Amino acid sequence: MGKQAGVKVHPLDYHDVDCRYCENGCCGKKRIAVPGDLYSRLLTIKEAMEEKEGARIPFCKVINLFADVLCPALGKIPRRPLRIKQFEEMISRDIMYKARYSLGRLMDTPDPRLAWTFVELGLRDWFVAIHRLMNAQPRLDSVEYVENFLEKLNITNRYSFAWAIRNLLNDPDAVEVVRREDKSRYAMDIMEIRLIKVRERECRFAWGEVIPASNHLPSLLVILYRYYQECVVKNE
Repeated sequence: MGKQAGVKVHPLDYHDVDCRYCENGCCGKKRIAVPGDLYSRLLTIKEAMEEKEGARIPFCKVINLFADVLCPALGKIPRRPLRIKQFEEMISRDIMYKARYSLGRLMDTPDPRLAWTFVELGLRDWFVAIHRLMNAQPRLDSVEYVENFLEKLNITNRYSFAWAIRNLLNDPDAVEVVRREDKSRYAMDIMEIRLIKVRERECRFAWGEVIPASNHLPSLLVILYRYYQECVVKNE
């Protein structure tokens, strides 16, 4: 996706901390997953505290010192499905074909609020799935990711954003949504999106004329929104 709307995926290097030594548990849990880089820093603090007090300190006590900062983010390691078939289905449904489904449903929505619902759910599903695929520790949750996605695109009205994408996909003068000819008209049938104003040389666009629908959903949303801004709105 575009440089301004990327998501960093970090290797899943974590430590499983036993929180039973704390009365209420770390962040209210009996065990909690702490990313490796954060663990090493907290371990330095723990060792310094132990040297000062002359006694061992449970690791959960250190975590609870920073509970207001750490607890909202810890313990959110997404787990891969246990079965290979489930893992394959997750990759297919929530990553590779997520854009085809979400955009197909978006095209049929009757109002801006429902349009945004499909966009938001699609982005959140993609965010969780890409971390499960990479077996990686997210640094924020899916809701925060969506908020950051909007902020980096300078979008202040999420409903207007979703409705603009919906109307763009239904505008025959702006795009051509290409579907498989041997299937019924269904969201998964979308193969590619052709940008008509680029094809007819009405607008120069960095991403070219044809956008495959198998792109990641965030990427497609960024591309379509940039096309809407640079080639549709400016030419009206």
